[in-house]
Amino acid sequence: MLNCLLNYIGLASSVGTAESGLYLDALPGINIFNVTKIADKGQDYEGNKAFDDVEKRTIAKFRSLFITEFNRCHKLYNRDAIDCLICENKELFAVSLWYLMGAEMCEEFLRSDRINRHTTVDRQKIKESQASFLDAFYSEISTAILGIDLNGSSCFENIEQPECKSFVKVVQTCP
Repeated sequence: MLNCLLNYIGLASSVGTAESGLYLDALPGINIFNVTKIADKGQDYEGNKAFDDVEKRTIAKFRSLFITEFNRCHKLYNRDAIDCLICENKELFAVSLWYLMGAEMCEEFLRSDRINRHTTVDRQKIKESQASFLDAFYSEISTAILGIDLNGSSCFENIEQPECKSFVKVVQTCP
């Protein structure tokens, strides 16, 4: 688990402040009322259990999706270096993590055992929001990965730094 990402995205009603300044309920269609209405048995909302479950799943997915996106350009299989890169550059990934958490909260809405408007009537709207959040995630994660300064990273002290295997090369010349 990437502990550096725990509590990085917040829920406005939570005690404390999100380190990133981003709150899940600031995304369209996600609000505290909806979150309380989808908490399943065993997910005591008073303790933000539903949010905690979504956060843990999001962080696990983020790591896997980061590796996939990072390896489109770079080849790096060292687990510790991957985790280090994510934690070292978490400010770059804040918005992408925010959107992925929004998509995961939509998944929670869709999979809830509770029967109410949010889990029945609004299903199509939730699916559309989830797709929109995932599109935004992929756009943001690609941009963020390009912003990583591998030369300035402390994550490659004992391993070889990956090089980008880009198909497009930009060459600047002066007339």
